[in-house]
Amino acid sequence: MVTITVGYIAGIIAAAIFVSRIWVPMVLTFILSAILKDKNTAATWTLASRAFERTNWPDVLRSDSAKNHGVRRSVVFLTNLVSFMALLIAIAGIVTPLGIYQTLAPAKNIQTPFKYLLDNSPFGIGTPARSNLGFNRICVAAVEDLAAVTVPIPCPFTNTVDIESSNGIVFNSSFPYGYDISIPQILLDTYSSGVGNDTTISNFFDIQWRQYMTTTDPNRNYNNGSSYLVEAFRGMQTLGLNNDIEVVAGLIVDMVSGGIGFRNHTAPPGFQFGVTWEEDILFIEPETVCVDTNTTIDYKIGSIINGTEFPILDLVLTDRGGFVNINRTYPVANLSNPQQNQDLWTRAYKAAWDTNFLSMLWYNVTNPNNVTTGREAFSYMNSFMNKTFPLIELGITDSYTSLSMDETFNTHLNLGSDGPGNPLDPTAGGLPNPFSITSENFTAIGMICSGAGDGDYANITNILVRCGLMTGVPQRQDPGSNLIFQPESLWSQPLYSCATAVRTSIKTVSFVFNGTYELENLKVASIQPKNYSDANSLPLWGLENTGNAYTTSGISLIWGLVSDNYENNPNVSTVRQENLYLPGYFDLFENSPFTAIGTQNLPASDFYGKAVDSAYTVGDVEGTSVIYDYSGGNNMALWAKWQTLSANTTAAALIPNLIFTDYAAAAVVGTKGVLGPGNAATQNMVALTVTPTVSKIKYRWPFAIPALLAAFGLLLFTALAGFTMLCRRHNISRLRVHLNQLSPGRIFTTFLFSEPGVKNLNAEDWNKRFGKQMVDLSGEHHSDADNGIVPEKQSAAIDSQTVSDEHSGEGQGFLGENGHTGEADMGGEGFAK
Repeated sequence: MVTITVGYIAGIIAAAIFVSRIWVPMVLTFILSAILKDKNTAATWTLASRAFERTNWPDVLRSDSAKNHGVRRSVVFLTNLVSFMALLIAIAGIVTPLGIYQTLAPAKNIQTPFKYLLDNSPFGIGTPARSNLGFNRICVAAVEDLAAVTVPIPCPFTNTVDIESSNGIVFNSSFPYGYDISIPQILLDTYSSGVGNDTTISNFFDIQWRQYMTTTDPNRNYNNGSSYLVEAFRGMQTLGLNNDIEVVAGLIVDMVSGGIGFRNHTAPPGFQFGVTWEEDILFIEPETVCVDTNTTIDYKIGSIINGTEFPILDLVLTDRGGFVNINRTYPVANLSNPQQNQDLWTRAYKAAWDTNFLSMLWYNVTNPNNVTTGREAFSYMNSFMNKTFPLIELGITDSYTSLSMDETFNTHLNLGSDGPGNPLDPTAGGLPNPFSITSENFTAIGMICSGAGDGDYANITNILVRCGLMTGVPQRQDPGSNLIFQPESLWSQPLYSCATAVRTSIKTVSFVFNGTYELENLKVASIQPKNYSDANSLPLWGLENTGNAYTTSGISLIWGLVSDNYENNPNVSTVRQENLYLPGYFDLFENSPFTAIGTQNLPASDFYGKAVDSAYTVGDVEGTSVIYDYSGGNNMALWAKWQTLSANTTAAALIPNLIFTDYAAAAVVGTKGVLGPGNAATQNMVALTVTPTVSKIKYRWPFAIPALLAAFGLLLFTALAGFTMLCRRHNISRLRVHLNQLSPGRIFTTFLFSEPGVKNLNAEDWNKRFGKQMVDLSGEHHSDADNGIVPEKQSAAIDSQTVSDEHSGEGQGFLGENGHTGEADMGGEGFAK
């Protein structure tokens, strides 16, 4: 569709004017011709001739002035050049404006005040005002020989006094002066030192729970019974279907690739066409790698038997190469320096390998290594490409018709059923399960993939990695709609092993603000990794170094950007790099998805682990993921989106990322903005420049070609005219003589009157003396001198062969020596014959 610009409108107007300039004179001269008599004064003939010659009638009617027979070539060339230039200028007048268009373009950068933007969406409505109560945490330790039992212990740098006692049976821990759960000032200063209030980059303590609760310890241990904040999670508006970068209260939510940026939103008001600017923002984002197990779950849809479910028929596990082509070498991930190399692919591949190998043992496809007998693993292989193995249905149709994430890596096999390989009933399925594989064999896979459990030390090397087996949304295998489960249709579910870590980094965000002063008019144009000039300009990330005094499950470590003064501090582990991979651990039996109420207020340490856990319990048959249903079982649009992403491992890796992001958006907010922490300042704390968008007139130069040609011709011909004048070959006086000589009235009077110098009279004198003389071109002969057509002395008829001596010498000079007239009165017939 063609966009109508200002230039097009101007061109249309110019074209209309051009046509009007041609048409109107032609119409008026047509009327003039109707009222013009054959008998008029000499001045009338001159003026009328001027009017006619200024129209296109001579060219249309091919009258005398349009003929060039007998005309000097130079005159023909120049008269045609005049016509061509007139046409070129007319075309330029129409085409040239077409290149004009109005556009919005950036103006010069300026500094301007920012103002807070209120969010009227569900996120804004569901976000309460910030509390004045501070951050807090509770540190614990496992009781020796009772790993499942924990007791509080003092956190780093607190003044809590802990008196421990044990009688060998019962372990006691008492706090005679209470348990101080507040964050010591030294930690607040350390992990706020990397950024100040003069930057838009948030730090650890700029992140808060979106929802919170105030509670007290009934035993009056924590904070001596005074109030303190704890996490409170409630669902907001799910963004799972939004394939865009969303701006909500306190956050930038990237629903394209996953991740949240922390910003308390402000914008500069008062710009009619909008304004753009950039800010550096702290982001926390998941990083996921998925590996194909090369096995699938396949089945056929049966006929609907009731109003709620349809039967799953011929349920099998199909070997797509995962069994028959298994690598005979056990994979080993590089865990030597997880901050530099997370090796997520190898972790996920290793989990896939373990899953396939244990499944092969379950189905007696091959054997494990036996040190006692000396029999090596893979001594036999009872599988081939596309071989199928029976599965016992879980009893929940949604397990096969929607997305699920399984941290146990064995739910799809339904090992606890009375089915194939059940060692308690070998006859049930005919598979003996010779190696006694149970679900417990699979439960170690998640720990092996993660690399850190709840008993490992809490430090910078034990990063959070969560692993699980993704059962993708089924793909239809026979012709038909991918969105309809039709009877007898064939479906296949891919099985992917996925590993997810969480990192924090600084990104440069481009903002666009346009329209009324509302948050919905603040848009994110792009998110790019921040550019650093050299290695020394990279951010310095710090993480608590407790000297291995705490386990991963015993403390929520504080992290953040720190100043260079802490680079060699023994209490701070530091890395200078673009990203910091956040600490954490894996515990299959104590995984911690978001719950309604938490136990402490340290969101920047706790939320990301809960978000990952929530993402890896989607479709859990035990129903641990109850806040949002991300399986797609109850949302067809989400189901279709997951189906598209389930088609390959690269796209499937986005699924945990997006689920993580949706949970995280509902869990936390950023409190820092251009107006400082909490946007509490009355003027900008950050010196930001913005680029206003203004309306500008621009031009498309190809439309200027006719005008440029006309201008070139104008300059060229003007130069030639000037050169002619300088050479004294021509001047304005001579031009005036030619104009007078070509005037019809003067030509008539030159022949009619013998008075010398008629043709050389100036225009004013000629008009006064001869302008009213009547000239009759009707063709009728008149000799009456009173008519004023012929002077009295010329009233006699002139011989048709000779010219009387009484005739004007001027006329003879005009016609030449051989020229003659046919009628003495110079009527119309006289000129014609």
